[in-house]
Amino acid sequence: MSRDAADLDRELRIESQFCLDNGFTLVDAGDGTAVLTCDVLDRHTNRHGNAHGGLIAALLDTAMGVATRASGAFDNLGTASLTINYLRPARGHITAHARVRRSGRTLAFCEAEVLDAEGRLLATASAVFAVASRDASNARSTPPPT
Repeated sequence: MSRDAADLDRELRIESQFCLDNGFTLVDAGDGTAVLTCDVLDRHTNRHGNAHGGLIAALLDTAMGVATRASGAFDNLGTASLTINYLRPARGHITAHARVRRSGRTLAFCEAEVLDAEGRLLATASAVFAVASRDASNARSTPPPT
């Protein structure tokens, strides 16, 4: 894991209990790309024993968000649009590969895919992230209270 990925992983782990609870692990990140993994556990499955679509959606969204953050000082961003195509059921160890395709002053366009341990394509996604701050010094380290 590169130093940038280690820093992002620390931020992801510290700032997101959701990622911790679901076992998302950052494998690598940098230059607008990110790779995250997750082991599909019983608590993640639907009634058919496959990964719940929400788990896949969250992994894809998180991977694309990390890729966006890894592309520059995009620390303050949110998902504006997310489209997912589920291609086959997911079980076991899964990996999301995400990349930023284009980014501007306020929007970043991303795509990602989830593969199983054998390299089979399970799902694809595209997303648009709204960038609230390009400068890390202007971004909040924690979200405001609700």
